[in-house]
Amino acid sequence: MGASASREKFRESFTELIDSDISPDDAEFWDELWKIPSSAEEVFELISPRSARFLRDERFDNLATLFTQATAQLCQIVETPYSIYFDQALNCVRVLTRVLPFLLEKGDLGTGDENVESLCWGTGEPIVDSIDGDRTAVSAAYRDSIVGKLIGGDDKYGAGGSGGGSGGSALDDDAPEPLALLAIHAAMHMLFLPQFTCDFYEEGEGEDDGDDNSNSASDDSHSSGESRSRSRKGGSKEGFLARVERRAREEEQAEKEAEEKEDNIMKKEVGLKSNSKARYVASGILLQPKPACIVWNKGCGVKSKTSIQDSNGRKFDKNRVEVLRLLLSACCDPLYTMAEDYNPLASRWLSVATAADAPNAICLFYSLLNTIVTYDPKSGLTGGAFAPDAHAKVVGLSAQLLCVLLDCGLPGNPEMCKNDDEEAIVDFGEAAKTGFTIFRTTLSRITSSKELTLIYDGLTRLLHIVHESGNTLLPGSTKGIQCYQEILVLFWKILDENPLFMNHVMTKCDVSKIVTPICYILYQSR
Repeated sequence: MGASASREKFRESFTELIDSDISPDDAEFWDELWKIPSSAEEVFELISPRSARFLRDERFDNLATLFTQATAQLCQIVETPYSIYFDQALNCVRVLTRVLPFLLEKGDLGTGDENVESLCWGTGEPIVDSIDGDRTAVSAAYRDSIVGKLIGGDDKYGAGGSGGGSGGSALDDDAPEPLALLAIHAAMHMLFLPQFTCDFYEEGEGEDDGDDNSNSASDDSHSSGESRSRSRKGGSKEGFLARVERRAREEEQAEKEAEEKEDNIMKKEVGLKSNSKARYVASGILLQPKPACIVWNKGCGVKSKTSIQDSNGRKFDKNRVEVLRLLLSACCDPLYTMAEDYNPLASRWLSVATAADAPNAICLFYSLLNTIVTYDPKSGLTGGAFAPDAHAKVVGLSAQLLCVLLDCGLPGNPEMCKNDDEEAIVDFGEAAKTGFTIFRTTLSRITSSKELTLIYDGLTRLLHIVHESGNTLLPGSTKGIQCYQEILVLFWKILDENPLFMNHVMTKCDVSKIVTPICYILYQSR
């Protein structure tokens, strides 16, 4: 099917949705709708705001089936991530991205609508127009059966499914889950779907081997004795390599101890406990990315040797853009609240996305943050502002989404808590409190001086691009950024959330790096 033919076919299908009631059992219509090749631009153009609102207000049963079917398709691709279904999944992502804001417009933070409430959160039975024109109740159980059949051939979520998704998914429970929760969790899973938004990986691959340093002391005595023995026998090549490796481990351990000492001094200056006085609990919510190899870029939270994505991960940028847009659309309901009435605890969509059990939440946090702070527009191909750059879109959306996710809930507790394996965690009692968000808590517990420097240098580099790209001999020769406002908001959020960041900037960093671009932006906006 050619581009013009598929565009016309999608237009006809959506027009049919607006003009007549389509039965949820019409498998031929719905299957064909999801398989029609269409781009994001075509979906946004063909589903106009007027059409989406008409569908919501006059054909709600069609919209309910559309939302349920699209969510079920995404749940299916998470359970069975086969590449032959990726195009179909992208169509579902684009349609959901387009219609979700119009559902949220009538959500609990908007004007309010019982049908929308019941569809998204399953709190009742929406009253909709049936095909014969009567008003009838469509039970939540019927919507459950659609999702269940697509996932595993049963009428319950996850029943009979393959169980191939990552841990923490709502699909693993027998009890039905609200469609809103399923949509958000599916999007968060899809941001780390092998061969869709990240490379293949095995469980445990690329894990940080921080324990190597702790074990190196016991290994040194053995390797040292073995090296001396070999040296006496003639100074073999193996003995020389062993000495080099031992010296490298010693230098790494010394560097680690120096960094920890510096970090403890910085904590003492702001009134926080040192690492040695951290509170220990048996178990809790892990604040380290697992597996670390799926984080999109190296930087904060992951070692350079554990990240396998940044070398060739940019080939997934187009798909990442699509899914980031979907997640951003799902978290936009505060836009329908008056500014003076904004409540950071009111959005249930954001509460689901930032909850302690949100799938891949820590990996998503570090992926968004590292994508932003490691981006350098100057390092790309020549061509400046005229060269298309999908990664620049990923950076912009990452900044927008991270600002949104850090704007809800209550501030995180910066006091360190660890388990018996010396891993940073949040105990279950704290995670269960109202207003807890995994993103703000993780940000507040970034304590490494090296990581704080990386964040500062990355954000100031992007802000410097604003005036550098506007003051060149050849206009457009230096690529600029469009997300500098989000970068400023993010900089303020980090200052506000992390008690160490302000002290680190004032005592360890070159403050002129942030003052210069801010003065330029203020001058341009006068």
